Amino acid sequence: MSTFVEPNSSSDFLARVLSKVQGGAPSRAGACGLLNCNDEILPELLSAARAARDRFKPNVITYSRKVFIPLTNLCRDYCGYCIFRRDPNDPGAHTMTPDEVLEVVRRGAKLGCTEALFSLGDKPELLFPEMRERLRHLGYHSTLHYLEAMCDLVLRETTLLPHPNPGLLSAEWIRRSRRRIPKHGTNAGDNQRRSASARGSPR
Repeated sequence: MSTFVEPNSSSDFLARVLSKVQGGAPSRAGACGLLNCNDEILPELLSAARAARDRFKPNVITYSRKVFIPLTNLCRDYCGYCIFRRDPNDPGAHTMTPDEVLEVVRRGAKLGCTEALFSLGDKPELLFPEMRERLRHLGYHSTLHYLEAMCDLVLRETTLLPHPNPGLLSAEWIRRSRRRIPKHGTNAGDNQRRSASARGSPR
């Protein structure tokens, strides 16, 4: 079991940690201290990080080629910054069918993609009866059940790995997805504290 290490953000301490970074890996306490570095020490931290990168992985940039799967752009939230979400009657509102998912994923595979990045709104069926009816027609109880099934479909029918990026997940859903989905993301905006007064305002 890991134990929490109280970050030490004093300039002298961080300067000693940076000297160790330049020569190798810092201690756990040192790494935790760097999380709280101030503006004075930040340029030195960035310089040390750049030097470590050049020493261990010079001129190497790693990434995963992903094909974008907007499973549904319906969403129960109204985040002021979001240009992805739609209401059911908005132009461009759409929930993909399994055939549409497979068509896009297979096209991505031909282009060399290795992951299928699923993006979707947060539990739109809780707000929109149209989404509840759409899910019923597709044979699922919730958007998360549908997402889970589409991830299974991608694993079963293609060579790509599903990479879902849903909204809020309960501990149960996190455990469920861990057993069957190799890579997982989440929407940072959806993970902020929900508030009834937040509707229509940036969060």
